[in-house]
Amino acid sequence: MNLDERPPRPPTQERLAELLARRAAWVGRPPRRPVAGEPPETTVLVVLRAVDLPGLVRGALDFTARLTHDEADAWRRSWTTTRFLFGNPANLTARAPARVISPGGNTAWLGPFPATRLPGPSRLLKPVAGVLLDLPDTVEVPGTGGPADATYRELHIAVRDLSFAQYLVHLHHALAESVLMGRLAPGGPLRLVHRPDLDARALDQDPDYARVHQERSDPDRLRLYVSLSSDPPKA
Repeated sequence: MNLDERPPRPPTQERLAELLARRAAWVGRPPRRPVAGEPPETTVLVVLRAVDLPGLVRGALDFTARLTHDEADAWRRSWTTTRFLFGNPANLTARAPARVISPGGNTAWLGPFPATRLPGPSRLLKPVAGVLLDLPDTVEVPGTGGPADATYRELHIAVRDLSFAQYLVHLHHALAESVLMGRLAPGGPLRLVHRPDLDARALDQDPDYARVHQERSDPDRLRLYVSLSSDPPKA
């Protein structure tokens, strides 16, 4: 079917397309890239020994906040592309050192690297795969250095039909890009909220961050995968 012959999108799909276009404008690329675009120029590697969601979140925020301006800009223009690999961060060598290791030592971040010159772990370690295990409805990630009663931001994630790797991709994109956009403080408390689906009709007002991508079962439709709650009210 020719694009001009497709039936008009319902209002919710139009809204999701608008949010995807805004993200593409922030990246500086055409909005078609998340669906079927060119390979990235810059890639980050994440090595996982075990599933530790609080540590993963804390480490992803810390890693992103430590990037230089040039590194952050290059990664942004590559859609914050990240590869997830199974491995033990303790076994990384001086030739490919971790830039950040999560609290507890279960996850390590390397890079960013030019996508055509990735280090040894990208070839030696097995890519993350497998089904997504049952997740708790909520996961709390306490802040670092702030008051104990600080208001938690909430990151809502749609998990229906996602594999483990797909879940990590959506989560990590949302964390990294929220920090790069200045929408999420890297040391602030955060609560992950897992739901089968997110209601895109709640996006009448601009969210602090929304990750929109194509629906796996229907590539012609868009789906809201992640939404970040608004900034906590000021005292």
